[in-house]
Amino acid sequence: MKYLQTTIIQPFCLSGIGVHSGQFITTRVEPSGVNTGICFWREDISVQDNKIQATIDNTVNAQLCTRIENQAGIGINTIEHFMSALFAMGIDNANIFVDGPEMPILDGSADPIIKALLNAGQKQYSHGVKYLHILKSVSIDGEDGSWAQIGPASDLQISLHIDFPDDGIGQQQVDYSFTSTSYIEQIAPARTFCMMRDVVNMQRAGLAQGGSLENAIVVDNGKILNDGGLRMENECVNHKVLDCLGDLFLSGMLVSGKIKAFKPGHALTVSLMKMLLADKSSYEIRTYTEDTPRAGGYVQFPKVAAAVSA
Repeated sequence: MKYLQTTIIQPFCLSGIGVHSGQFITTRVEPSGVNTGICFWREDISVQDNKIQATIDNTVNAQLCTRIENQAGIGINTIEHFMSALFAMGIDNANIFVDGPEMPILDGSADPIIKALLNAGQKQYSHGVKYLHILKSVSIDGEDGSWAQIGPASDLQISLHIDFPDDGIGQQQVDYSFTSTSYIEQIAPARTFCMMRDVVNMQRAGLAQGGSLENAIVVDNGKILNDGGLRMENECVNHKVLDCLGDLFLSGMLVSGKIKAFKPGHALTVSLMKMLLADKSSYEIRTYTEDTPRAGGYVQFPKVAAAVSA
């Protein structure tokens, strides 16, 4: 199966609270040229370089989110849901303008972003898409018994196991094979989550200033505090898949491999990808090619992604 690079056709805006800063944030997503990748622009910054390329090399340590910074130290927080949605819809190139220090959390899921991307449509270029083909397993250990591994596979597979001390979350496991359709149905609606016992500590640390039952699942002693409860069975571990895909896309490519993780998190996934990319014997970068692009180069529905043949 072959793929061509894409961007969106119609620009769109999304607005909402930043979950950690508590600021009202507006972001504007616009088309960009071939081989430009995903690029964030801080419109509230004018005296310094405000362009931040979404790459694994630009990631820096951050609490409870994914953060990227440019060489001037200008950064953007909480990019993972937007990156995940762009990956799932096969958008390889886009400019994302934002008027604050982090992306809006919206309803805590990727669902509003997916709907906006579907409405925006896709334009295909005549250039093939690069993908990361995993040749051998690489693993990393984290804190509190957490670990992650990536190894060879013919497509993109994700196997995650979470373990939280509140029965409202508890232990959940998912074995997921990525397609755009399954992402829209199963992964995109899954919201971010936390335990009530952690909320006060997060806010004392200057985090979760914009968090609420409108943008996160909150559990307390086995009870879901949100009206209507969960959107699906195992919503919490499905959200971890959403986050994982967003962090994987910081490679700038599709990925052909299997990810396994226990107690997954942003720092663990980013560290795993940095370790993988530092070992050039563990992967190959390949390119999809297409002799005859689709007539007109425009589509209204996402590509079926990540079905990779050797």
